[in-house]
Order: sequence, then C-alpha cells, then structure tokens
Amino acid sequence: MSDTLPLAHSLATLRLDRDEPVVEQIVEKLGGMIRGGALAAGVRLPSVRAMAGRLGCSVHSVVEAYDRLGAMGLVAPRPGAGTFVATIGPQPAGRGADPDVGDEAVSLRGSGPPALWKPGNGYLPEGWLREAWPAAVLHRVQRRMPELLACDGTARGDGALREQIAVRLAGMAMPVSPDCLLTTLGGTQALDLVIRTQLQPGDTVLAEDPGYFKFYTMLERAGVRLHPVPWTPEGPDLEAVEQACRAVRPKLFLVQSVLHNPTGWTASAATLHRLLLIAERHGLLLVEDDTYADLHPGHPVRLLQLAGGRGLIYLSSFTKMVGPATRLGFIAAERPIIEALLQAKLLSAPALPPLMEALVAELLASGRYRRWLDRLRPKLAAARAQAVVRLTALGFGLAAEGEPGLFLWAGLPPGCDPEAVYQAALDRGLLLARGSLFRPERGESRHLRFNAARSSEPRMFEALEAALRMAGRNAGIG
Repeated sequence: MSDTLPLAHSLATLRLDRDEPVVEQIVEKLGGMIRGGALAAGVRLPSVRAMAGRLGCSVHSVVEAYDRLGAMGLVAPRPGAGTFVATIGPQPAGRGADPDVGDEAVSLRGSGPPALWKPGNGYLPEGWLREAWPAAVLHRVQRRMPELLACDGTARGDGALREQIAVRLAGMAMPVSPDCLLTTLGGTQALDLVIRTQLQPGDTVLAEDPGYFKFYTMLERAGVRLHPVPWTPEGPDLEAVEQACRAVRPKLFLVQSVLHNPTGWTASAATLHRLLLIAERHGLLLVEDDTYADLHPGHPVRLLQLAGGRGLIYLSSFTKMVGPATRLGFIAAERPIIEALLQAKLLSAPALPPLMEALVAELLASGRYRRWLDRLRPKLAAARAQAVVRLTALGFGLAAEGEPGLFLWAGLPPGCDPEAVYQAALDRGLLLARGSLFRPERGESRHLRFNAARSSEPRMFEALEAALRMAGRNAGIG
C-alpha cells in the first residue's frame, strides 16, 4: 500500500485524446513518465483492468501498451504479482549532450565518472519532448512517406512550411512574406549563412557578454574580431554599444531579445527601441536570434516588431522546442538579403530533408504546436520555481529570477572557486555549464547556467551541495 498515494498522484494527469490512437498514447505518456522519473523504478503499475477503467479504454489496449513498454525495457511483468516499472540505467555521458556546452565539457569528463546529471543542457528533457509529437500528426505525415522520401526538396524551403511560419509570425505582430523566409538546418546553419554573406575577415562584430558561445567560435574561425558588450536584465548595455560604434565601427550585432541564452533575461521594449536608433545612426546590422522565445508566456517585444521587418535579419529554430532530431530553423529578412543567403545555402546543403519539413509543417498547421506550448509553459514555470528555491537555499545569487523560460543564470556562493566547484561536481557525476563558456574569449565568470526543466532531481542537488562544501573546504572556508 506504500506505493498507492505516490502512484495515484503521478497518474492523476494521465488523459487520453479520443482523436488519436489509444495504444500509442498510453505508450508515449507512460514511457515519458518513466523516463522522466515521475514513475520510479520498482513501482507497481495498476492492473490491466484498473488502468483501462482509469483511462476509459479497452483492456486489450492496455495489454498491448504494457507489452510494448516491456519490449522497450521500461516495464517488467512479474507473474502473479503484476507489472512493475523497470530500472533504467544512466544514459551514456555523451548522449544528448547540449551542443552549446557539450564539446568542451565532454573532453573534460575523462577525469571523473560518467555524468549522471547535466543541469546546464540546453534542451528540454527527453520525457517532456515526447509529448510534443502527437500520434495523429505522425500518422498524417506517415501516409505521405513514399512521396516525401522520393522528393529532393527545395533550397528555399517547403512552400507549405514557409506559409505556416509566416502565419505564426503574423500572429505575433511580425508580418513577413513567405518569399522573405528561408529554412535552414537549425539555428547553426542560419548563423553560418549570415556570417558567410554579411561579414569579411577583419570585420568587427559586437558580441553579447555573456552570450551564445558557438557564435563566438564561428566568428573566430571566420577571421572576425569580437568586441564584447555587457548584457544586463534590461538587454544590451546601450552606452557600451554606442561607444563601440564610435571606436571600432562594428558591422553586425547578434541580439537575443527574448529569454536570452544563457541568462534567461528578456530585453525591455525601451532598450530595443533605443538600440534600433543607435544601429540606424551607425549603420550597424542587427541580427535577432529568437530561439527560445516561444517559451515566453506573455507578449514580449522583438526587434522585428519595432523595425517593421526592415534593416535587420531575424532567425529562429524549432529544434529546442520539439527535439534535437528535428534540426529545422529559418531566417526572415528583406528579399535581397534572403536571395544572398539562398545563394550561399546552395553551395553547402541546398535542401532540407522533405520529411523533416513536412513534420514541422503538419505540427504547425494542425494547431498542435500551439497546444504543446500551452501545456509546456506552466510545466516549465513550476520546474523553474522549484529550481529557484533549491539554488537560493544553496547560496546561489539569481538576478531576475522571476523571468519565465528555460535558463537560470546563477552566481556561485561567496568563497567558492568556479574551477574547484566544477571539478568537485564532475567527480560526483554532475556536469555543470560554466559561465566562462558563455563569455567572449572564455573570460572568467562566477556564474553557472542551469536549465530549470533539468534541475529537479533531489540527488543532483545533494551532489551539488557536496561539491560546494568540498570547494569551500579546499579554499579554507568554513
């Protein structure tokens, strides 16, 4: 009887959509709960008949679902006792590594055990992402598989997908013609195309400090100079931008206006408006990266709205919202810029896989993407509130912790050496996202990036607390 209350609480939100295949839904939802830790190893699931009554479906559907979960290694039947949640070992350390921080972090993991927890990873948990793809969407695209697999796609991007993206942008007061959109292989290719078409070796670019570190690496490889601009809870330091424009004549500035990575902060409308005026005055090209903005529950202001689509490049991606396997991004800009970007794209990877574009187009057209975000945001808000409480209790400093979104930019407690904390955590199976990764030229930082959706495991915080104590002792504190 000890399992009854926790199990009932865990299954309380389990609901079926009558418009979608029942067995697939049970497998998807229970599988996600098991992988995400909502159903712990050893818990006995309700009997087939009890689960059927709970879900309002047939006994045969539950039998088939339990069989599929067993084949996946997620549950284990015990004759005469019932069906139990199986023990799932930790994933290999490299699997699902966040490309934002994984490359450098993986190279350091040889000094300790495999990482069991990666609270700085840039993606939503796998158990959450499974909910983004309803079976009905997958089935509709599956019917077109022979056609899609035989199609070579178009370099500009599938027309139906660009229409759906244009409709979505218009709904956010950012009207863009489908002809002024270009699909890309995620946000990384979008940035690469911008760099190749808009910059030359020796140019100077303003770089958020802190900001998206992969962009720094791409610029350095292109022979472009970086000039740091401090990022604040209100957005870029405008005085620093103005001074840089006069002193070094920068050509471009990549700006993450909404739910900035890694801080999670959202720039104010006043700051963005003044930034546009500065950019116009000095001939500075603004590139707006809107990768995480769909997680914002309100109506934040973007540069694209204020500029009316003129004089800047806007890019975004669905990858972070629906899973790393769906590497699909897009660029919106005035037509001459889009045509230049298209020519550059033709020289590398001309067309995205039609199957991938069709999946995202169907997700948007069906309204399921909007519904997914509506379910995701409150779930993320609850996880964020919990992470704030736990990090604050450990002595971390959090600026603008009331912001929504995925990331928390947490300052280490006083007296803790960042490198000592990182190594002590690594020895305990905890891979932290160090703030220095997100600074131009890897400048020193006393901050860590936490993903709120991946910062809910109590044992992870126990390991973090132990790492902080060890780092404090090594520094002669306490």
